[in-house]
Amino acid sequence: RELARHRGAHTGVVFQFGELLPELTPVENVALAGLLAGAARRDVYEQAEKLLAELGVPGADRPTGTLSGGERQRTAVARALINKPTLLLADEPTGALDDTNRNGVADMLFQVPSRWECGLLVATHDEQVARRADRVLHLADGRLQARSTA
Repeated sequence: RELARHRGAHTGVVFQFGELLPELTPVENVALAGLLAGAARRDVYEQAEKLLAELGVPGADRPTGTLSGGERQRTAVARALINKPTLLLADEPTGALDDTNRNGVADMLFQVPSRWECGLLVATHDEQVARRADRVLHLADGRLQARSTA
């Protein structure tokens, strides 16, 4: 239980398909993570609205299922940031997006460390996304190998 609490307090996760509840609004999806962490309802909803505005998610009052793929991914990033993690893990965060949305989400993700003062670890097969990283590791035959980003 202690390990789960530690992960919840220090790690935010963005999944390839967002894993959002489509019937909830973006604000509700983001706030839910804060509420589950025990934060005060009023503070969580205020912070959720602020994060969504900063990440450019319009229509935060309509069902998440009606948003574009890029808007859903930005909502997922906001949800991952609501508890102010020290590490953001992103698992194929652009894999299900078209080129325009992929670039927008990648731009935003790689701004996360400086804007929200947390680490970022991205797992991706997308070479264009990987090239944006400060450090790239390649998994080959079950071993991680350093690779140049140049």
